Amino acid sequence: MTDEKPVLRLPMPLRKQKALKAAWKPLLMQWLVPGAGYWMIGEKGRAKAFFGVWLLFCCLGALQMQYGAVDGVKGGVFVPVAGAWLPTLGAFATGGIGPIYGVFAWAFGGAGTEPVRTLTQEYGATYVMIAGLLNWLCCFDLWDRVTGRWVFRLPKDEQTRIAKGE
Repeated sequence: MTDEKPVLRLPMPLRKQKALKAAWKPLLMQWLVPGAGYWMIGEKGRAKAFFGVWLLFCCLGALQMQYGAVDGVKGGVFVPVAGAWLPTLGAFATGGIGPIYGVFAWAFGGAGTEPVRTLTQEYGATYVMIAGLLNWLCCFDLWDRVTGRWVFRLPKDEQTRIAKGE
């Protein structure tokens, strides 16, 4: 008696050029306006929830960096620095908030923001960075959803249900 597991026949994900062709517009829209990528693929509830969280984090960050100022020095976001990898990595993480990063970098970036003197300023920069990192994670999730790879992240019992067509 053999104890063989049934072979799952799941739909194959898109690959290479087909994957890029299918996913580039939702990914670009997700970066430009967080939540818009999900909206494009029909997940409107997820898009609204994510946009709300993104907006809340960006507003909290801006308020804390602006009004947590000490002696006229505002809190700051990370901006790229030539030859320094840590601020540049922080800028890439914060850049996930989309084109509005340019506004944050102009208002709260650069030498005029250093040093961070109060805890609320640091919280503000952290809120904005978390909003950016969350959007980058949503871009990865969106790639998986558009290309069909999300099925393989499910538990085996749910994969079996999908394979059976239930």
